[in-house]
Amino acid sequence: MTKMSAEISDQELILSWQRGNDRAFELLYKRHAVRLLAVAMSKIKNREVAAEVVQETFMILFNKRSSADQIVNLPAFLSTISKNKILDHYRREVQFQKYESRIILEASELDHSTEQHIDSRDLESQLGMQIEKLPAKCRHVFKLSRQEYLSNKQIAAKLEISENTVEQHMRKALRLLRLYVQHANTTIIIWGFSMLILFGF
Repeated sequence: MTKMSAEISDQELILSWQRGNDRAFELLYKRHAVRLLAVAMSKIKNREVAAEVVQETFMILFNKRSSADQIVNLPAFLSTISKNKILDHYRREVQFQKYESRIILEASELDHSTEQHIDSRDLESQLGMQIEKLPAKCRHVFKLSRQEYLSNKQIAAKLEISENTVEQHMRKALRLLRLYVQHANTTIIIWGFSMLILFGF
């Protein structure tokens, strides 16, 4: 490139990148990442999560290398992807808080007699142990989904298996965990289903 980087348009950088110049992608990143990070930080209030949003946003762009020249407005394209990633984060947070509130409500409605008092932390620990007892592949897929918040597509790519296989492992894991909950006593079932929902089932 003979021009100063600030004088090169996004479209020119994209075309250069498509021709094999990885430096061009680096310049695109430096040009837009700070703005995206600032927006994500203003919404999420967590620098680590905001940085992940930016990383995932540029990963999507990177995976579109062959068709990136069709992007008419790169800032708008990146902003839309980043916005969707931020919304995904909020959906997870809202879901967590909603079911956490449900657990608290159900706890307050339980009979606090010695016989019926249940320690939610104990139940969570029991469910955690049941997760560790899942078949190895089911357990791995389940943890990637519920603890690392990866999508089925991301899990499939990471483990080099099909999305259908990922779904099969998840269905099996959920079925086995629900069987465990159903064999608990009535009071534990109330807590159990709340915890299962909290885990994102």
